[in-house]
Amino acid sequence: MGILKKLTAAIVLLLLLNIGFVWYGQASFEATVKTLAKSFTEVNATLPYRTPSAENIRRYLEKSGVEEHPYRTLAVQLEGEYRNKPSSKWAKMHALALLRPSADMMWAIRLESNPVVKFNALETYHGGHASMQMLLFGIIPTGEIENGLFARSELARVLAYGLYNPALLKLASIEYKRVDESRTEATIHDGNLSATVTFISSPEGDIVEVFSGDRVRPLKGGGLQQAAWRMKILSYGEFDGLRLPKDVVESWVIDGNDLDYSKTVLDSAKRL
Repeated sequence: MGILKKLTAAIVLLLLLNIGFVWYGQASFEATVKTLAKSFTEVNATLPYRTPSAENIRRYLEKSGVEEHPYRTLAVQLEGEYRNKPSSKWAKMHALALLRPSADMMWAIRLESNPVVKFNALETYHGGHASMQMLLFGIIPTGEIENGLFARSELARVLAYGLYNPALLKLASIEYKRVDESRTEATIHDGNLSATVTFISSPEGDIVEVFSGDRVRPLKGGGLQQAAWRMKILSYGEFDGLRLPKDVVESWVIDGNDLDYSKTVLDSAKRL
């Protein structure tokens, strides 16, 4: 009985230490995010804008309410699930994004594969430079991506996420080209870097899908692979006066098949 009590006490102590370690790591990560967020919202350059030439983009902007509810920065929170590959289990995901009407974004993501193990990711894009850091428990580095191929992929993501950030779609550095009645090709330029996505609209004027061939997906071992990417918008909702995507599924398109890797629901959006 004495050995059993000691073993039980040791297990309880390890659990308490682990909980404390996780709490400390999460607090440290959140403090870093707050510092970066403060810098992000304070640096806000005035950029040239124009009315988009594409009719379906103009309709989207009209329905979004951005003209009546302008903003300098938009803070959005999403809840959902994420997995690295089709054979992986879905992990709970919580994400906070800071977006503004320029080619910039910052994402802070928490993944919970189980009640104990938590990963954090911090993704930023600014001025043609992109980086992503993965941290176990918010403090132990487990991976980092930072190169030109990834920067182009993130620029494409900035443009696609213009659906969450409608003021971005009026940037003068975005060129629109009509493909057909429902599809518009958009190319964003940021210095020497450019990326292209295709916006696909429904007859009602909602953008229901975004497609890009300029994304890259992470591979096991730390490499990157260029891959087609699709984002489907299943529903819209109103948040702080703006009509934004609510239910969204993101997929890699491999050999003609959609491999879903992210399912999110927009929980809140706040104009700053």
